[in-house]
Amino acid sequence: EKPVRVGDYVKLETGQEGYVTDIGWRTTRIRMLPNNMIIVPNAKLAQSIVTNYYLPEQRMALLIPVSVSYNSDPGQVEKILVEETLRAAGEVPGLLADPPPFVRFIPGFGESSLDFTLICQVREFVDQYLAQHELRKRIFRRFNQEGIEIPFPQRVVHVREGKGRPGA
Repeated sequence: EKPVRVGDYVKLETGQEGYVTDIGWRTTRIRMLPNNMIIVPNAKLAQSIVTNYYLPEQRMALLIPVSVSYNSDPGQVEKILVEETLRAAGEVPGLLADPPPFVRFIPGFGESSLDFTLICQVREFVDQYLAQHELRKRIFRRFNQEGIEIPFPQRVVHVREGKGRPGA
């Protein structure tokens, strides 16, 4: 079995993650994103649960939750999310236009919002960070232009005065 190869981006069950830089007889070296190295004994690696973000392929799905006001038209929200993602795919490194992005009205009806999930593809694991950053900025700007509100949780509190209460 070759569950880990040099160049793969992996995450260990301990939470440590990074690029595999070397697989030796006794140890495997993993360069973490902050550019530090962890050295894992191969015996430990063999007993560990490892997520390999490059298998079966490097490309991966990116799921971005998006919430809008109950006053919003779900069809318009879906259209805007897909348009902005396709536009960004030509400009944001690592964000892919193929396969095309899509939106699902999932999880659905929230306490204070209509909740959608935008699903798109990135070239590899680390591309998700810039893609999310740029997409959120673009979506926020477009929602403002289109008058689509991003709600925040609100609570209504009723204060009743009555008999039997201290100070009444």
